[in-house]
Amino acid sequence: MRPPVVITSRVGRIGTAVLGAAALALMVWDASRVGLLRTLVNLPFVALFVWCAWLFWGLASIRIDDAGIQVVNQLRIWNVPWARLESVTGRWGVTLSTAAQTGHDKGRSIRAWAAPAKGTAGKIASADREMPMIPEQGSAPVRVSLDAFSAARLIEIEQIQRRPTDQSSAAAVQARPNWATIGVTVILVVLAILA
Repeated sequence: MRPPVVITSRVGRIGTAVLGAAALALMVWDASRVGLLRTLVNLPFVALFVWCAWLFWGLASIRIDDAGIQVVNQLRIWNVPWARLESVTGRWGVTLSTAAQTGHDKGRSIRAWAAPAKGTAGKIASADREMPMIPEQGSAPVRVSLDAFSAARLIEIEQIQRRPTDQSSAAAVQARPNWATIGVTVILVVLAILA
């Protein structure tokens, strides 16, 4: 059994950690100048700023396993079985197209934020990355950071390598709200308004 593959933005996670450390250092500096109580009033605004950076820069991920693909975006989590995956493109970011299952179901186009499209500066500055080597056996997830074209190519390769056991009993594409991120965002917005 092939191990799961998790695609996330390494730059986004490091950037969010650096931003959080800088915000903490500024809060400590502010506390030394104006006092702890006045600094705590600004804490919800700073926390909301760092949280928004995390949401848009470091949270998103794509998990590839034997059941299919799980796309974790800021507000929604998608589960796409292999049998329903029709095509993958990396033109403006990773987009999964799903096949229609019934007559009134037209299929979906699902955007994944975890692997951004390479901008013009990125195309000039860096060469294409090599595809990661995924072992044939294992249970520990393989974590990679890829651009949109490389992620789309990896998903296509994994779709071939991970043959679904039963194509006829393909589950439906499932979408559910990402309640954890929605809840934290609402709490931080309310605290920022009250502060």
